[in-house]
Amino acid sequence: MDARTSPWHGRRVLITGCTGFLGRAVTRELLDRGANVVGLVRGRPGGSEFAREHATGQFRVVHGRTEDRGRLHSAMAVHEVSAAFHLAGTDAGPLLDAAAVYHPRIPVVTAKPAGQLRLVTSDDAPVTTNPVGTARFGELFGGGDRKLTRVVPRTVLGLLNHEPTVPSDTRTRDFVFVRDAARACLLLAEAVAVRGESQDCTFRSGCERTDQTMARFVAAAYAGCAAAGDDAVPEGNPLGWRPALGTAAALAETVAWYREFARARYTGTRGTEQRRVA
Repeated sequence: MDARTSPWHGRRVLITGCTGFLGRAVTRELLDRGANVVGLVRGRPGGSEFAREHATGQFRVVHGRTEDRGRLHSAMAVHEVSAAFHLAGTDAGPLLDAAAVYHPRIPVVTAKPAGQLRLVTSDDAPVTTNPVGTARFGELFGGGDRKLTRVVPRTVLGLLNHEPTVPSDTRTRDFVFVRDAARACLLLAEAVAVRGESQDCTFRSGCERTDQTMARFVAAAYAGCAAAGDDAVPEGNPLGWRPALGTAAALAETVAWYREFARARYTGTRGTEQRRVA
């Protein structure tokens, strides 16, 4: 999408969790669409992966905690944001409270696992005047996932270290590429802003696999072998969303990210993978 024609072009957006897995992907998607992003970061330094945009003023860092309502409100007011994404792994209540005080109609989007109770049926659902979009996914995967116990990074790192692993979890889950999940979050924010009402949406890629099956697909991508066909995207995904990349292409991109990560992190490893990656 041309950033100049994007509905996000020139808009100011607050993101909590901008240094996390999904948060980084959403931040990158917004920046590429011409948005001005304000990232709430707990530690110092933070947001270094957006150094180029920070230098031009497109990305700004606000230091603070997601539990600090006053800090969240001041960040919204000072930077005059028109939307907020809560992608930190904390309760969204403080951000919703701050948003309601700042402006009762700006959209707030948060992400949760697909298996959790929906917002409308939860007894402890926050009460807010702001339209809230809850984006739900199965298991996210992609380059930069720091939760190394998940099957995709665990399998890639095991192959890089010549210590292949055999997952034991036999549950079937829907795997969603993180950049596709980021696009879903933006679509949801646009929808709740236009409609002015909350929505709770589950986005499914159709990549329904056990850890064992997913590990085999990762190994095929690592070996440079294309997976045998991609999964059919389920009908009825909300807002017309569908993955932009097939599973095979997304896994190939993921493996390439971890290979480059290994080469960049360790000196003397370019062209080889002999040292342990952790």
